[in-house]
Amino acid sequence: MILNKPYVLTDIKKTTKDVTTFTFKAQDGTSIDFSPGMFAMLTWMGPDGQKISRAFSIANCPPSGELQFFISMIKGQFTSKLENAKVGDVYQVSAPYGQFKLESNFGNKLLFLAGGTGLAPFFSMLKYIIGKNSKPDIVLIYSVKYPYDIIEKEELEKMIAALGGKLTVTVTRPADGDGWTGERGHANADMIKKYAPDSKDRVSYICGPPEFVKALKAALVSLGTNEKEIKAEMWG
Repeated sequence: MILNKPYVLTDIKKTTKDVTTFTFKAQDGTSIDFSPGMFAMLTWMGPDGQKISRAFSIANCPPSGELQFFISMIKGQFTSKLENAKVGDVYQVSAPYGQFKLESNFGNKLLFLAGGTGLAPFFSMLKYIIGKNSKPDIVLIYSVKYPYDIIEKEELEKMIAALGGKLTVTVTRPADGDGWTGERGHANADMIKKYAPDSKDRVSYICGPPEFVKALKAALVSLGTNEKEIKAEMWG
């Protein structure tokens, strides 16, 4: 059921150099249920009746009276409004939407491939799985441009550790002196083969920019994954 109602901005947290986490709470205090991985339409409403809407993956766990989003502050039409947002502002939220979601029978072997703020739906999924006291075999490969782009690094590491999963972060634009000692370059078939050699036996989820999603979907197929076992969401 799609709900459309006012939400109050309750928290603004600068998470990385370019990403801010925004938390909204339903003005009427009610909760919303959704499947982890789904997204919401967030609408800014101007005093002259102007409306600007954008879709964002929900980063927190259902059900909840709050909705949390990881938003790249790219100074676009919508994010320019968020640059000036303050706690107490009211936005219209319509949710939940999308077929990119973790099913209740999510299985025992999962492969998560995230690019940038495409980490958001996986945050929701990980929290949900922890809440279910389940411990599927999870491999998460997370691609960011720079080491400082890792969103909620400590919490992400704690969740993966709690599930006994494997987390690999790869930096696509490493620089001398940045202190990065992990994987470098774009996530690809070789990286998947290295960290998830049994990828064809896993249900795979991909979320990130279009080029990232297309490349990794092709990589998985080349490694023998049935295309029906690949769930993908593109942003950008």
